[in-house]
Amino acid sequence: MITRFFITLFFAFLCSGTASAAAPALNTRCFDGAGACADQEPAPVPEPADPAPMAATKPVVISIVGVEFTEIGLGKLELAYFQGIVDHFKPGKVLDEDMFASCIASVGAEAETSGVYSRFPDDYLDANLRAVLPAGKYELVPVRWSRDPDESDVAVPIVEKEIKRIFAAAKSEGRPVYLVAHSWGTVLAHTVLHRLAVASPEVRIEKLITLGSPLVPGHWWLNIFMKLQINAGHLQQHVTKPANVGYWVNLWAKNDFFSNEILAADKNGLQDDWTVKVEEQINLAADLDHSLRDDAIRDLFFLKNLKNWHFAYIYDFKLFSKTLRKDFKQSIFSPVITEELAAHPAR
Repeated sequence: MITRFFITLFFAFLCSGTASAAAPALNTRCFDGAGACADQEPAPVPEPADPAPMAATKPVVISIVGVEFTEIGLGKLELAYFQGIVDHFKPGKVLDEDMFASCIASVGAEAETSGVYSRFPDDYLDANLRAVLPAGKYELVPVRWSRDPDESDVAVPIVEKEIKRIFAAAKSEGRPVYLVAHSWGTVLAHTVLHRLAVASPEVRIEKLITLGSPLVPGHWWLNIFMKLQINAGHLQQHVTKPANVGYWVNLWAKNDFFSNEILAADKNGLQDDWTVKVEEQINLAADLDHSLRDDAIRDLFFLKNLKNWHFAYIYDFKLFSKTLRKDFKQSIFSPVITEELAAHPAR
């Protein structure tokens, strides 16, 4: 940029010189004391070099998706928080699995159409990155793995090899590398980056974005699961910022038991603090008008649903409250990607 600026100034200077008959062209070869040089032609100015091809300036964005959700016990966790909802409106009723099934059935059609129990495809993360990032200005490189946390010990060396390969190709062209990971993909990324910091210190990730990361579990059940997987999968046990990461952004939600604040990150973004007041409004409305209790149970199911929030980082959050007759929406993915990658690609 600076070189191009000075070349532009130089051309402007030459043009201004030829526009005036009283200002002869300057020839630096006449400054050696040889004598009359006024009639000599000025030295030719080389043409400016062609700008670097776009591919050489594109940042590379690696994406790593999370596990197949049913692998980590959605039903058990939902059973626990659904019990809390039922306790509020129907004190003393024990929510066994049969009653849980009936509660799910009561919101069944909506739960199915909302994707609460659907399987998200392997490309859910990079597909949304592609939709948000400016077209043609980033290269997206997904790193695939089985999405089974029990196969973490197999996945770690695969992901490590891929990140090393991707970085080497990007470095040869002077391109920065960013990494966006979701759910269990953040656990693999954290482990792999620590391994690379020791084995291949030349590897560098300019920016790491973790979405719904279970690195610091927000629920006791998941904490047990994490400890078992850490031992079985040879995963990084202590959560620290990898030495090869420039800037780490972590998004989490209290209603997403799989996520939590990560103190090692440079920036944490809590996404669902606003739901506390909405929950209070729904409870109050149903307490004042008992005919609204079924709607309230349905609303709280979707407002506090674990899977809804665990994927809200990518698909955003939407809820129409039947109790309050009001829409609640929160855009998450596009703002954070735009802010952290598109608008400010490097720190």
